[in-house]
Amino acid sequence: MEPFFPPVHWDGHADTTHSRRDCHMDRRTAILTATATLLAGAKVRAQGDPKRAGTVKSNVEYASVGGKSLRLDVHLPTGKGPFPAIVLVHGGGFTGGAKGGYTGELARHLARNGFVAFDIDYRLMRDLGPGASLPKAIAAAQEDLARAFDFVISESKTFGIDPDRVAVGGGSAGAITSLLATYGPDRMKRRPKAVVGLWGGMYGQESAIQRGDPPMLLVHGTADKTVAFALSEAIVAAARKVGVEAVLMRVENGGHTLPLNQRYQGRTIAESVTDFLKQQLK
Repeated sequence: MEPFFPPVHWDGHADTTHSRRDCHMDRRTAILTATATLLAGAKVRAQGDPKRAGTVKSNVEYASVGGKSLRLDVHLPTGKGPFPAIVLVHGGGFTGGAKGGYTGELARHLARNGFVAFDIDYRLMRDLGPGASLPKAIAAAQEDLARAFDFVISESKTFGIDPDRVAVGGGSAGAITSLLATYGPDRMKRRPKAVVGLWGGMYGQESAIQRGDPPMLLVHGTADKTVAFALSEAIVAAARKVGVEAVLMRVENGGHTLPLNQRYQGRTIAESVTDFLKQQLK
């Protein structure tokens, strides 16, 4: 089933009225606009112990779909496992972006702090052939995240991870994918232990969040014009209503794709993500 997304204002806020519907963009154009910013260029300060960063296994195939090889990079810490782990999904509006950029920086940071981080590629709209649409690309991204998650769990001994301590997360389109694949109506069969969503949203599907779903950390700038801050507020409200643990880092006046070394209440965003994962994956 293709996900439904409500109309969106030019400022990125979801519409909840009917009288001003003619003022809104076409739904497909709106969602493309709301997720088109690539997660690239932000740098993570070298936090954690650099000696803990181990090896990187690049371009490991986790699935093949329609003749396209789907690959991921594995960032390994030093030391003896089994380690907690996270599967990271890059942004790019479901039309661009790639592993190794923003999510690669976050993966290296997490490896320095004792996590195995899997930085994945997935099918984009251009990979879906003639007639591809944004809703189909969003659905394909969720399917590929599920494939990557299944691969990570099945190869847990190979990578030295604890299969019961694996999270998912990402930024922008990657956050949308992680949130919908975990909490949406067409969720992954295997359940992550926690979710990190950086400036993402669920676009009206928050009601699918259920009691017993995994805890989440959301980070969002209040001045985000690409993915509205109100979308994170809606997720948190729906989660708390059913007793799901939800932490929202409200970055005042922050825009889209915040630098991971930006400070929030005395900690950088990268440090806060690490703290959350250490707590949830212990």
